[in-house]
Amino acid sequence: MIQKKTISLFSILIGYMILMIGQSCVQEQLPDLYSRCPDPRNAAATDINVKYLPFKNDRFSTSSDIVPKQDFELVIDLEFDLLTENLNKGSGFGSAYALSCIPLYNFQNISNIAITLTKPLGNIQAGSDISYLFENREDIPLSEIRDFRKFEKTFGLKFTGDIENNSQLHTRTYLFLRDGRQIIFDSTSPIISTN
Repeated sequence: MIQKKTISLFSILIGYMILMIGQSCVQEQLPDLYSRCPDPRNAAATDINVKYLPFKNDRFSTSSDIVPKQDFELVIDLEFDLLTENLNKGSGFGSAYALSCIPLYNFQNISNIAITLTKPLGNIQAGSDISYLFENREDIPLSEIRDFRKFEKTFGLKFTGDIENNSQLHTRTYLFLRDGRQIIFDSTSPIISTN
């Protein structure tokens, strides 16, 4: 009699564990190519860093590297504080999202990001805003981006300007916040080869 109760108890526990694990890890049996990604999380940017592509040998390019223009990108990395968490209010079993989801954020305190020169570049004077020369993956110039909702924390910008062979960009990147503050990051690009 005790053995039947023990077997029944273990069967119920194992069944419950399988139910818990199955529900928290798998949404459906067949892969869903159109799986939903989690909603963007509300965030406030707190700092900005600038790096340069290409990324080789486990590091970003530095000012002493020589890189071909077609591989050159300026990478903006935003540091932030989360304002809210998107908690799952479903069955209590968790959710599975598409594995290809890139975390997105609604940066509520950014009004603008701009890039200026700290040294002349060809016929462009130091102090000039060159944000229009950098485009995101959708070919939108940085100078036109004003909506920072559904935004990645790290994003690359392709340089579209004409430059002489072996030029370097000496830049100052501004993160303008809605409360009037500015966060500034000075950087020097790698040497850009046009050959």
